Amino acid sequence: MRTIYSLVVALGIVLLSATSGFTQQCGDLDGSGEIAATDALLVLNKAVGGSTPDLVCPVTVGVLTTGQTQCFSSPLGDHMDCAGTGQDGELQKGVARSFTDQGDGTITDNATGLMWEKLSDDDTIHDTDTLYSWADAFAVKVLLLNSTAFAGYTDWRLPNVFELFSLVDNTGLSPHVNEVFNTGCMPGCNVLTCSCTERVVEGFGEARYWSSTSLDFAFGSPSALFVDFYFSVVDGEERWSDLQVRAVRGGK
Repeated sequence: MRTIYSLVVALGIVLLSATSGFTQQCGDLDGSGEIAATDALLVLNKAVGGSTPDLVCPVTVGVLTTGQTQCFSSPLGDHMDCAGTGQDGELQKGVARSFTDQGDGTITDNATGLMWEKLSDDDTIHDTDTLYSWADAFAVKVLLLNSTAFAGYTDWRLPNVFELFSLVDNTGLSPHVNEVFNTGCMPGCNVLTCSCTERVVEGFGEARYWSSTSLDFAFGSPSALFVDFYFSVVDGEERWSDLQVRAVRGGK
């Protein structure tokens, strides 16, 4: 029985990688939480033209890892050995981060299922230097992405503050995002050749992005929340202020 089980699983994995137009990467297709014979049978059934549901790997859910790998002494803040500190750099708890550049100007977060717009430095709608008021983030940026079916989709939107903050990654130096969102950014580059996050203002980097989450006060100006990727913080700003925008779609 064990031999038959192993054969079915192995055959399923082979078919999984060979079946035209079907390239799942995880193996757990029935959402059981483990790779089992039933997953291989689903693949076999699909390979021979049988009736199967859409085979989609379940999205891993949970709090994401921060990316922090270093530890610091107190109060001076010098680097120190992480062993026994209990700091984030030692424990590194959370769901591992994983991103896929789709090659069409978008990046998929494999942990959350969200698809993100890449940004460029080419004076297009994707330019990281272009700023929007909160209202224009919806009425100009998102509207244009949908009206032109960017990357083939018409359901682009402004991310809520939790979705946007999920991109914060404290692995390295500012801006605090995974390198897939900040690589090869040079003047004139487009979303197929680079990926941008920061804009340079008077010689200093800045990366402040609107979320769709509003912020109201009993007294004060109407505001909304944004994520500052230079300081890895969420803050509020008056809605007529001009900030950067990165659109998103999908997710669970």
